[in-house]
Amino acid sequence: MSATVRKINVWFKTATRADVNDLLEKIVLSDRQTRIFEMFYLKRQNIGFIADTLGFSERVICEELYLIRDKIERAIQTA
Repeated sequence: MSATVRKINVWFKTATRADVNDLLEKIVLSDRQTRIFEMFYLKRQNIGFIADTLGFSERVICEELYLIRDKIERAIQTA
């Protein structure tokens, strides 16, 4: 697990709904990224389930999560 993933996971363990809302105001996500963010971070659904539900490959979901994590990391560093 990368340092970025660990850092974001720790942040989400202690984050309140208000913290998540503030985060979402700071970052710009596409519609697909927003759905993936909600399913992965808020609903705690796995990548395979997300891929099946949204009709994309697991690779696409992983690539989107990489981009989402980059945006989250930049936003929580400035907080």
